Amino acid sequence: MKRRFALLVAVLAFTPAVHAQNTAAYTPLTLTVACGELFDPTCAKVLPKIAARTGQAGLNLQAVQSGGALDTASVVCAGQVAAAIAPRDAIARLSRQPDCQGRYDIVGPALYPLYALLVVKAGAPFRQFDDLTRDGRLATIAAGEDASAGQATLGFLLRANPRWEEAMTVTGDELANASEQIDDGTIDGFFTMAPLTDDLIDRVRLRVDARGKPLYNFIDVRPPPELFRIGDGNGHCVYRLTALDFGGPEPVTTVSTDAVLMLGRTFHDSHARGGPRAADALNSAIEGSRAAILADMKSPGDWRPAATSCQ
Repeated sequence: MKRRFALLVAVLAFTPAVHAQNTAAYTPLTLTVACGELFDPTCAKVLPKIAARTGQAGLNLQAVQSGGALDTASVVCAGQVAAAIAPRDAIARLSRQPDCQGRYDIVGPALYPLYALLVVKAGAPFRQFDDLTRDGRLATIAAGEDASAGQATLGFLLRANPRWEEAMTVTGDELANASEQIDDGTIDGFFTMAPLTDDLIDRVRLRVDARGKPLYNFIDVRPPPELFRIGDGNGHCVYRLTALDFGGPEPVTTVSTDAVLMLGRTFHDSHARGGPRAADALNSAIEGSRAAILADMKSPGDWRPAATSCQ
């Protein structure tokens, strides 16, 4: 794998004292888990809930700071960490690489959804993704750094429609820079994958001009059917069509992918002395904490993970 890894072991080691009486019979085992930035919701909200339950089985989880979505998944394949929480489509992209095949398993049910968000200037003549590339025009979209979740998803979107791929230029700017470029017309929009807890949503929705009119809009991402035939290599589809209500005249049609936990295969059977296998302990912990995770991540009550049939 040709990616450069930059990891920082966090001070966040989740060993809940409230479960000490349950772990007395075990010699604890610590597993490192990559989860993005230390204070984003995945590290700060999701992983501690899982760790509170694995601690009862003598399995302590230690958060490790990683880069973008692809880097977060890559470090499992590289053997640098035991596990990672990453988007299913980022994992699917890596699963096609020989140095990642057979080196991990997806453990437990999907954790929460991430949504494709496409931001354009209010008043722009775009109502959906396809409008950006009509009439032979060359469009430019920023999608975050090269290893970001936005870049991973946008890559799949463009490859699903050859016309889009030919007519789209992608830059690595984040929203802070992209918004200025959208304002001056340098680029057409900004694309990202985000949970509903992401403050980007309010930053876009609440930005108004001097007259109180919105500066930006979210527009539809309506992919071709080919996108929904993509599998993750582990028995699941990658994307699901969905709709989000941002308070506009009608919901925004877009796609979601699942955040899941991938476990390095060499750690699959690891366990605290007298405790269950890591894979079983993690699966049970995710099952038990999933409702709380979905609530904390503001996931819609009717959300369902990607299907298992991609035809």
